[in-house]
Amino acid sequence: MSHLSVEKLNTENRDAALSLINDAYDNVHGFETLTTVDLDALEQSGLFALGSMDGELVSFAYGAMVEDGLGEIRWAGVPDNFRGECHSLPPMQECINYLKDKGAKQIGVSNWLDAPYRGMLNRFEREGIEVIHDQLILRLDMWNYTPQPPPIKAGYNMRTFQEDDEQTWADVKNAVFGSASTPEEFWTQTFSGVNKKLDFAPEGFFFAEKDGEPVGICAGIVLHDRKKIGGTFPGVIGWTGVHEDHRGVGLGRVLMVSSLNYLHNRGIAVTEVGTQFYRTAAVNLYESLGFRIHTASFTI
Repeated sequence: MSHLSVEKLNTENRDAALSLINDAYDNVHGFETLTTVDLDALEQSGLFALGSMDGELVSFAYGAMVEDGLGEIRWAGVPDNFRGECHSLPPMQECINYLKDKGAKQIGVSNWLDAPYRGMLNRFEREGIEVIHDQLILRLDMWNYTPQPPPIKAGYNMRTFQEDDEQTWADVKNAVFGSASTPEEFWTQTFSGVNKKLDFAPEGFFFAEKDGEPVGICAGIVLHDRKKIGGTFPGVIGWTGVHEDHRGVGLGRVLMVSSLNYLHNRGIAVTEVGTQFYRTAAVNLYESLGFRIHTASFTI
């Protein structure tokens, strides 16, 4: 069995490290390709730790102080072909030690790109490290998704977005999520790189209704401002929610399946959905449909 060793950035490994980080994060929203100039500047203010097996770099982490008492691990991950064994943890531990030596009491981790997330949590728990969960991004390879009829219960029905439905969408969204959205804000929300005016297609926005009253919403959106993945713009699922009086009858799955069917019919290769780890029902629903945790942000 190969042993993973940790090394620091040096003149011999820096080109390979640069390629490793850029290739791993190439399709992660918000990541800007690093240059050698970027690498030099980052090295001056923090620590790059690299995991190596049999002479090949397979994982990496970068840590730096943000302010007194607060550190950051900005990148920690592996390429796709090394996901599944938490190979990013030894470089992360090196960065954690470095940041603690610098006086960090709390460390934020952005876009951890490895798997399995629960395996990482178990390792941290065994070491007495508390994790405060933040955002998860789950991904679904749409080539592995088979369209299916939405399993809607009797008494409920589905419909798509109609003209002047902005107010209805805002009303349901506010009731479900406790927000205070206005109809005008429907066109300005930008999560996951959404450009509503460019990406909006009414046939991808769904309402679940009971006796003609909307009680749930969900949208399948093609992200035209994002980099293509697998030859197509990525898809995203947004605003999946059901009014509390109508939960427990499978409407969340109905809304998700409707949105995924729409994206599948558009030929989308990869679909993302965001949530938090503590939203157990949502995570379980997404994973039951084939989604897997792709990136995670948290604080330790």
